[in-house]
Amino acid sequence: MVKQLMVSTILVLLVTNKGDAAVAAGDNAATAGALCEILALAGGRSLLAQAKASYDGAHHEILDLNMSLAGQSWRSVFEEPGKKGTYPTEKPAQYKSNTDWDAKWSEWSETAQRLKDEKTMQAKLKDSKLDTRTTQQMAVAKATILHLAAEQSKLAAELARLKSANKVLTTAQLKTKLNTAIYGEDVASETTLSPEKVFDGRGGTNRAAMCDGKAATNKAKTPMATLVCICANDNTNGLPTACAAHITLTNRWASNNLPDNTVMQEIRKLCPRSKPALLTASRLKQLISAVKSRLTGNTAGMTLGKLAGGNACSGSADSGLCVKYTDIHDGGGTTADDINWIAALNQIADDIRSHEEAVATVDRIGRQLAGNNAKAKDFIAKLEQYTQAQAAILATMPQSPAQTQENQQNAKNACAQHGSNQTCTANNCKWDGTEETKGKCKPKDGEGQKTQGTGDGATGEAATGTTNAEGKKCSEKTKQEECKDGCKWENNACKDSSILVNKKFALSMVSAAFVALLF
Repeated sequence: MVKQLMVSTILVLLVTNKGDAAVAAGDNAATAGALCEILALAGGRSLLAQAKASYDGAHHEILDLNMSLAGQSWRSVFEEPGKKGTYPTEKPAQYKSNTDWDAKWSEWSETAQRLKDEKTMQAKLKDSKLDTRTTQQMAVAKATILHLAAEQSKLAAELARLKSANKVLTTAQLKTKLNTAIYGEDVASETTLSPEKVFDGRGGTNRAAMCDGKAATNKAKTPMATLVCICANDNTNGLPTACAAHITLTNRWASNNLPDNTVMQEIRKLCPRSKPALLTASRLKQLISAVKSRLTGNTAGMTLGKLAGGNACSGSADSGLCVKYTDIHDGGGTTADDINWIAALNQIADDIRSHEEAVATVDRIGRQLAGNNAKAKDFIAKLEQYTQAQAAILATMPQSPAQTQENQQNAKNACAQHGSNQTCTANNCKWDGTEETKGKCKPKDGEGQKTQGTGDGATGEAATGTTNAEGKKCSEKTKQEECKDGCKWENNACKDSSILVNKKFALSMVSAAFVALLF
């Protein structure tokens, strides 16, 4: 019997509405603490992760080199006729048929503007050691740099689109968003709050009318207003310790008036001071969830704070110090996320998430831009290695008339790239002209010819002493029909085939390395 009585007593305690008891000291402390965490975000104390750099001009290096390789004739396309040094940002009518230039013209024009001084263009080539390359090497260099330039342009365009979408927020923009959501306006100072902004002051000033209502239209439209509703000491049977049992509020919410700044500041000081800190979307969502977890109620509605014996959050200890949402209950479709200020904070969390994704994309683009710059430098370094290796092998080879002619043509092509006396002579060529920019740049006399002779020389058969079965050197055979037994007829002369094979093999290996530069 005693056991049954104890069970019945426990059941009665479990089903008794906790709200029937009067509000006691500290009853709203936990809810106030969750709201204080929200208030701590305001006043510019919330910081955002930003991109490591702007990367705005990171693509210029390769674009400048690409146009420098194209030469003066291509750069001059973008210069306005009759206005030296002027480069229109819009495509002139004379190029109307070049429709594929529309999207590229502005970028090309800006690049030409940066290179308007020919010395700058030549310096780009010289710094990259591309001013003295052979025709074959220049063709490979142009193709490689052109490919990288196209990638850089695409990345730069993606970066520009991302920034124009305004997905990246500044700390100042975040401050405005949070202040407006938390205090009803972007306050200049948190020490001066406007009751008409913190609350929706339209349609009455009775405390119950200000703290009770539907989720989307409740007049306690901000976290600050919500904190005041659950904490403020009321003129009528109020409780000054509802949110902090050890702190007694001295100011009161006067009947039929909005709480003034003095009342709000005393309540705001219940919250601990906070230092600036990084705010992430997930962190804000956690803080919102912490407040939502404090909601309690039944089929008549949900409340934040303590609802006592009454049905309204009138501020009386016997009635309740709370905010009541009359349309959030088991039988309705409205949820806690529909509460006006929670919806505003959820939107800010979404904005921060978009910001975080945009920042990650900006940094990813930045890494790709830097990676392409590194690829260009690596290509130039490998090209230099190839040039040195090729020169070392060619130095040991007898130079044929065809090779001499090729060297002379390479020297001619290299010099012909220079359009002024200054750049011509600076690159070991001679200027054939009467004015600084009127004339032709040509190789110096003898340039491009090998000085070690055109015969086999010390690297030919005489150096090795190679002989055939008859005891004759290959070079001693003057007829093609005699050129056998380890010899090979080439260029109207009999030569040691083993030496030719070894040299050709060495050159083929170097050439293979050169081709590998493209991949």
